[in-house]
Amino acid sequence: MKQKNLITVVTDHQITADTIARAIGANEKHEGYYLGNGYAVTWTNGQLVEATFSPQESFVLSTTMESRLAYAHNFKFAMRNYDELVGYKKSAEDNRQLDTIKALWKMSLTVVNAMRPDITGDLDFLSLYYFIACPVDTHRAWLPVLTKKAIVHAVNHGPQNRKEYEKWLEESIYNAIVQAAEENVEPKGSPAVEEISASDAAKDAECAGIPAPAPGEQREGDNYIGVITDRCPLFNLPALMIQAACELDYSHEKTILTAYRLYAKKLISYPAVLQNTVPGGVWKAMLRNMEMLRYNSRWGRSVGEGKPSKCHNFRNGESVYNGFGIVTTGLHPTDLSRDEEKLYNLIVKRVIDAFAPDTYGKSRKSKNGKKNPRYMNRKNKGNKAKTVKTA
Repeated sequence: MKQKNLITVVTDHQITADTIARAIGANEKHEGYYLGNGYAVTWTNGQLVEATFSPQESFVLSTTMESRLAYAHNFKFAMRNYDELVGYKKSAEDNRQLDTIKALWKMSLTVVNAMRPDITGDLDFLSLYYFIACPVDTHRAWLPVLTKKAIVHAVNHGPQNRKEYEKWLEESIYNAIVQAAEENVEPKGSPAVEEISASDAAKDAECAGIPAPAPGEQREGDNYIGVITDRCPLFNLPALMIQAACELDYSHEKTILTAYRLYAKKLISYPAVLQNTVPGGVWKAMLRNMEMLRYNSRWGRSVGEGKPSKCHNFRNGESVYNGFGIVTTGLHPTDLSRDEEKLYNLIVKRVIDAFAPDTYGKSRKSKNGKKNPRYMNRKNKGNKAKTVKTA
């Protein structure tokens, strides 16, 4: 570690650190970190530092304290001991990794938070920041996808909408403190919106002995809206775990680990989400990504003609920082294990079904019953050779 004035990127796991490092040119592999091109990339092996609610004085909800300082004021930070949980001496490994992070941190001009793109990732980074207690400029690399373009932009420029991100973070930290304090107050911020298929809702209603909800009906909870839909919704993590258990006989743990590997391999968006609607930017990306799915050996022929449906787009006040439905990234898989391939194809099938064009199947024939030449032209156009980007 001879370089000074580094930009150090901190992420959760080595598998994502490897992807980030290759994207920004940190190609020298060292014990516990990657180095190169002015960057160091390191990882925490999960949650290194545990935050325990321990306010120094009575918690005041009306405080004007900045949210990050409020978090530091109300929690104590210590190394988390995983030994009993995992059954081996992980703490020694964690201490070595923490020493590496501290050394890089002290040599850095800027530290980039590239932890998982949700509030857990932000809180884990804040806990690490206050535990190390070495002030340094920081910014957030928000990475719902790990393509090279997304990584380079996020590491260098931070969230695309910094003002919206800061508002979301402030509200989320407030909610975390309120929850820890067990205060009976309304949570702040945008709701997480989950689309639930009418068929699944009907099964739940039958088990509960209540009437089945109609499409368009909503279920509301604390910062949550469940929307009943007659369209096929995108996967969120709970739905993916259930489907993988039913169709692939995967345990929930296996599904989570396999999905995270697909995310790290740049093939799907961040999978640990509840919200499964999508922002307009993701829908625009799917205009191209759906075309690339035509090359999928299992489900490519089922991709419909026309623009992807907008029926899953944000329309209930969602925030992109609450996540979005699991989608593919437009890259072609090249090095998947059999387990990864099976789960990837399960996700591909759901993406194709969810984004099926609203008019798909309605315009294949003209009024006289013959095949519509416009459809045939689109079909032939789609069969032209294209360059397929690989992961």
